[in-house]
This record gives sequence, structure tokens and C-alpha cells, in this order.
Amino acid sequence: MLRQMLILSGLGIAMWAIAMLFFMLFGDWVLVSVGEPQFGASLFLLEALTVLVLIGAALVVRLKLFPAAGSATRFGYVGTLLGLALDTFVVWYRERVFPDFDEGQHHAFTIWMTLAYVFVLLVPLIVDRLVRTKREPAPPEHEAEEAESVDPLV
Repeated sequence: MLRQMLILSGLGIAMWAIAMLFFMLFGDWVLVSVGEPQFGASLFLLEALTVLVLIGAALVVRLKLFPAAGSATRFGYVGTLLGLALDTFVVWYRERVFPDFDEGQHHAFTIWMTLAYVFVLLVPLIVDRLVRTKREPAPPEHEAEEAESVDPLV
């Protein structure tokens, strides 16, 4: 369990770092100020991209890394916990982290971030519910009755 939490923590921090790097490199081009007419379309496209990345990450966690039920949901919880803690400092020092953003772009980033964490909690949960686990076939009824009727001491 400790190994799983360490791996999920590392994956959550890596996803946070990739998102921060994306906005540091391309944020000035993709974030539209809140008052502009293209804000809604820009936000929708950014959130759609976020959901697609989260679906892929949750499927990797659930199908490849930890096939047990609930592992993708744990990934969502851990990713949200770590990401929100780290984003506290990003928002606090926003002028240093994103020096090229105007005030409207800072607001747009904060709105994207808030909605993205909603998806970080929901998407892995949904992936966990949709991915089926393999179950051992139950023994036929008559074999179970025979096993109960046999006295192991005789």
C-alpha cells in the first residue's frame, strides 16, 4: 500500500508539473481573459483536453499499474490533494510564476484550475466504475454441497 501511494503521489506531482509547464510555455496564447468573447470556447477546449489526459492517466493506473478496484479513484484523491497544495503557492506567487499573464489571464487560469480539480476527482472515479474486474468463477451448486457434506476427519 505504501508503494502504491508513493507511485500515485509521484504520478500526481508529474501531472501537476506537466500542467504547470504547459501554462508557463503556452498559457499566454491559450488563456483568454475572462471578459473577452472567446473565453468560453477557450475554457471548454482546455477542460476537454484536461478530461482526455485524465481518462488516459486513470486507465493507465487502473489497467497497467494497479488493477485492483479503486486504484484510479485513489489516484484522483492523491492528485487533488498534492495539486491543490502546490497550486496554492502558484496562485500566491502568480506574478512570479506567470509573469506574462495579465489579470484576466490569471483569473482564467484559476477558473481552469478549479474546474480541472473537479474533473481530477470525477474522471478517475468514473473510470474505476466502468472498468470491470475479473472474478473467479463460482463453483457449481452441487460441488459446493458435496464439499460441505464431506467430513474431513473421516
